[in-house]
Amino acid sequence: MPDSLPRPTTELFPEALNLSPKQREVLTALQRHPDGAKASTVAKELGMHVNTARGHIDELVNAGAVNVVSAPSKGRGRPSLIFQVRVPDNKKIAEEYITLVEVLTTMLAEKDALDDDASARAIAIGRRWARATGTGESEGALGTLFSALRDMGFDPATRPDSADIDLQACPFVSSGLTPSPFLCAIHAGFLQETSDEDTTNNLVPRQHHNVCRLEIKPA
Repeated sequence: MPDSLPRPTTELFPEALNLSPKQREVLTALQRHPDGAKASTVAKELGMHVNTARGHIDELVNAGAVNVVSAPSKGRGRPSLIFQVRVPDNKKIAEEYITLVEVLTTMLAEKDALDDDASARAIAIGRRWARATGTGESEGALGTLFSALRDMGFDPATRPDSADIDLQACPFVSSGLTPSPFLCAIHAGFLQETSDEDTTNNLVPRQHHNVCRLEIKPA
């Protein structure tokens, strides 16, 4: 019998749920209650009728963004319903995975300094990463590469004097945590794999003005 896997967390992101503005507003109100809240509580906080709040909550339940549990009974009558958010905190997820990636890459590097063997291993990992995501197969056009870097969180910016791209943010930087040279070399390998037959991509980390630079040159 095949293993039953949990639902992918990415399916719980608000972006994947296609929520309306009102649904997002109600979801945000519920997120302020880690243990869940009643529909009447949400309605009071948002200044809306309880039936209106309940309607939006029911839509969130149907979308898989909210769980429904019964509150402990305190006498006769139907128990109250408590609504609990299933949507994760994207910031906390990112910070946890940044820490995990840094731990893994530090163990893979084996040394603080990035020697030739470690650099080659990191670049090979990066190239395999690009192939695993299909990025190496679909890149090539500068506009497509720019979009991929933006979607991955590198906040790219074109330079007026060249084809180079400044990476103004990094998804591997977190509060109090700086990417290791090994991790930067992995990303360099990833970008090398996105080169087409007409260009070469070379990552130059940690330039002035707090950017990393992707140099794009003719092959």
